[in-house]
Amino acid sequence: MVCSRIPVLGWATLRLAELASGHYKDRRVLAQVTAQPYVSSRAQICCPRLHVGSGSFIDDDVTIYAHDDGGEVWLGARVHLYRGTIIEVGAGGSVRIGDETHIQAGCNLKGFLGNLIIGRNVQVAPHCGFSPYEHNFALCDLPIKAQGVRSAGDIVLEDDVWLGFGVAVLEGVRIGKGAVVGAGAVVTKSIPAYAVAVGVPARVIRNRDARQAV
Repeated sequence: MVCSRIPVLGWATLRLAELASGHYKDRRVLAQVTAQPYVSSRAQICCPRLHVGSGSFIDDDVTIYAHDDGGEVWLGARVHLYRGTIIEVGAGGSVRIGDETHIQAGCNLKGFLGNLIIGRNVQVAPHCGFSPYEHNFALCDLPIKAQGVRSAGDIVLEDDVWLGFGVAVLEGVRIGKGAVVGAGAVVTKSIPAYAVAVGVPARVIRNRDARQAV
């Protein structure tokens, strides 16, 4: 298993380019210099089935990790992953992120048992989490960690979705095209296209499209 991925510039040249380009989001220009994506020298990547599209930006301290039984991690063109974000796949699950999608700092994206599929032009605010599996906990005489995990299905975010700060999205949920989910919401059920949802658990409060009823 290859546990690092340094672009063709080479580590030393990459480090010099990082120092010259500035700090944090100033470095996004490095994703536009060549046809190759920009992968920070401080990113931690251990994922043999990784695809990173052209113009993508992987920031400092991003982790992309596949367990031995994990599936692929596929990033489209011009995807941005900001620092502290973790992508982890295992138990046959995978993560796919479409073109032009931006994942802000400190997010946690998992593909375990089920898959996480994020469309194009999706905006994910800091500290959002996605879990397509849950722990079993029915037996009180056995530790929860010994009871295994289950999945109600994939998590799917369609194109042009916007998630506010700290949103949690659980197994089997589909968030429709153009939907908006407010900060701190816990999404346990699917949300239709162009809806605005808030709360714990998340509920639809209105629709962005005046032609559609809530």
